[in-house]
Amino acid sequence: MAPPLAGEWVREPAVAGRFYTDDPVRLRDVVQRHLGEGVGSAPGPPPAALIAPHAGYRYSGPTAGAGWATLASGETSPDRIVLLGPSHRVPVGGSGVGVSSASAWRTPLGEVPLDRAAADTLVDDGLAVVADDAHAPEHSLEVHLPFLLEALGPVPVVPLVTGRCPAEAAAAALRRLWSDEGTVVVVSSDLSHYLPEPEARARDDRTLEAVVEGRVDDIGPEDACGRIAVGGLLLAARSHGIAPSLVAVATSADTSGDADRVVGYASIAFTTPPPLTDGERAWLVERARAALVHEVGTGEPDPLDDAEVPARLRLLGASFVTLRRTGRLTGCIGSLEACRPLWRDVVHNARAAAFEDPRFAPVAPEDLPDLGVKVSVLSATEPLPGERDALAALLRPGVDGVLIEAEGQRGTFLPSVWEAVPSTDRFLAALLTKAGLPDDDWPAGLRAARYTTDEFGD
Repeated sequence: MAPPLAGEWVREPAVAGRFYTDDPVRLRDVVQRHLGEGVGSAPGPPPAALIAPHAGYRYSGPTAGAGWATLASGETSPDRIVLLGPSHRVPVGGSGVGVSSASAWRTPLGEVPLDRAAADTLVDDGLAVVADDAHAPEHSLEVHLPFLLEALGPVPVVPLVTGRCPAEAAAAALRRLWSDEGTVVVVSSDLSHYLPEPEARARDDRTLEAVVEGRVDDIGPEDACGRIAVGGLLLAARSHGIAPSLVAVATSADTSGDADRVVGYASIAFTTPPPLTDGERAWLVERARAALVHEVGTGEPDPLDDAEVPARLRLLGASFVTLRRTGRLTGCIGSLEACRPLWRDVVHNARAAAFEDPRFAPVAPEDLPDLGVKVSVLSATEPLPGERDALAALLRPGVDGVLIEAEGQRGTFLPSVWEAVPSTDRFLAALLTKAGLPDDDWPAGLRAARYTTDEFGD
């Protein structure tokens, strides 16, 4: 185990008096005003994660305040905040993710305590290095602390800076710490830099669309200075069943009046997405059917170049598509992990079920009139015990889809399978067989998870 981080000391503010006033009375007034401007901008429960900007308060304060106001809307404060942003001035070695060895960070409004045990854990696991030299001059995290103190009080923080590393390195650090509802992740990033305002708005719109659709690789260095931190959040968020929604967007021209060279800002909250509406469900089924009609008729896959897609369906999602002709199964293919926008995932799986399921002949023109399309949208998976009796005791027949993995094999049953196999013992035995495992000898080290589905269609 790595030794504990070095002794007790407090990091002093590096940009007080420049990015924000160092006068405590004036600073509290400014922060409270920006938080008040954001109240009601994103109704609903506090987010599990947030992206907010880090420029001087004159420029990005209103946008950052709108984001932090969403965190202030809860009845209780989080147990801790993981604060992740870019290192603008000093490289970060090792894994590319850097922790602070300080016990607290000082601000004009008071001290913010650091969760040193969490920092030790990351260093011990090889997921981060001590990077006090990078933290010392950095503004991307510091500017958020006055908002944190006014919105939530002195909640413990784990400050992390990223250097030149893959987004997956940031995601790995987040996954290690983001294990319960008491932890909230705040990512610090501005958007485009120094473009004329019309160009900046167009670029930022593309970046925000990539964030909503989870397209990590489509966020480049000119799109967001914190792109690695943003990408890490998008990757880590996939297992939490949360999705981004825009709280506020602006450019520096909104406050400075200078539209020639602007910087873009946005606050984005990550929350549990709302259930699909009947209209959205119908849209998905008809879009899947249209893709099959297109490919049967042209011999080419549907280009999926739709301009008008309901916003909720652009969020990442995982689905199964089941095809039946006159009641008989003719294809079933799906995704267990949300890795593409839901509407694209549904159409992708409809096509695979129609033309690539090895158990059935491809769908032909004469099949289309009688072809039923059923869509199952999956929730995030929840880990379950791998020991057989413990697993069986927790399963909810008719409700849970189940995923098992052992000995390099993997298998899943949707909740609808319970209709044909209502016994838990028979359900698990059949699932072992589907996964290519013996049904009379429970595998050692088996991993299991469950999920629920929203099923609709023909």
